[in-house]
Amino acid sequence: MKKRWLLSGVAAALLLSACGGGSTASSGSESEEASSEAITIKAYGELDPQVSAQQIIAEDQGFFEEQGLTVENNLMTGPDQNASLVSSGEADVIFGSIYNNISVAANDVDAPIFLPLANAGNTQAIIAREGLEVNEPADLEGLKIGATSGSGVLIALQSFAEDTGIDYDSFEFVNLQAADQMTALERGDVDLIAVWEPWVSNAESSGGTVLFTGKKSYLGGGETDVDYLNFFMTASVAGKFYEEHPEAVVGFAKALDQATDFINENIEEAAAIVAEKINIPEDECLAIMLKNDYSTEWSDAFINSAESMSEFMLETDSIDEIPDFSSYTIEDILSK
Repeated sequence: MKKRWLLSGVAAALLLSACGGGSTASSGSESEEASSEAITIKAYGELDPQVSAQQIIAEDQGFFEEQGLTVENNLMTGPDQNASLVSSGEADVIFGSIYNNISVAANDVDAPIFLPLANAGNTQAIIAREGLEVNEPADLEGLKIGATSGSGVLIALQSFAEDTGIDYDSFEFVNLQAADQMTALERGDVDLIAVWEPWVSNAESSGGTVLFTGKKSYLGGGETDVDYLNFFMTASVAGKFYEEHPEAVVGFAKALDQATDFINENIEEAAAIVAEKINIPEDECLAIMLKNDYSTEWSDAFINSAESMSEFMLETDSIDEIPDFSSYTIEDILSK
């Protein structure tokens, strides 16, 4: 059936809320020589363990330095400045989500993805208010749901409806930002919310119940693997910078790949490092990171997620036209 999404007139729905406020910057030591002149890679990420975990670990563990790079890392509260930072020449590398990549590409900003970083589909969830009895999917039909217009978690809700045969159009949507969704859920003003971490954990702490995420379903009292939403975090590079310094970008990618291995092999230590950097409780950071699949593999799931996200963004009027995938990607950079 034709997908019908909660419409959005703008692409401003930030799909992942940052886990803190403010910004920070630091740099490595050695730098690459380019045209006999030292360069510093200016990288902008987010105060978020889903978006910038590898960025933070690569700096902390000296992986950028091992690649002979000098990197100035900046962490922001969200991705909304990425396009302007690239356009102005301020940013060489940007971290964000596939949603942000598509938005940037659709606005003719040259910032191709060079590395997938994490699948955060398991952090995107549909949560029921305290006391709401849900025994089967049909119990959700006709309920009032708080959601941010255009947010990618709605793909999971649509996929769930298609998978279970319930009527997606029966939901009564209330357009709310994540923080306002929390308040509405606690007051009982809405029955459900469609939200992401750290709001998922916050909602659970306040008595809410996670019904399903992009990757897991808890309906019926058990835990079942599902494939409702793959939501990838990525690293992108200013096209001009890549043309001028391809070796530096390859080295940057290899440092992020090292950081990915470190996270997967030392998740608790990695969470402690990231938590301190972005100023959130260590246990909260670990809980979020355990839900993510950190990988730099250029997988079919990643490619397919870009297609489904593009279709979603077009139907919610977040973009006017779907950009060609090859126009905003640099594949196989780790093999260069």
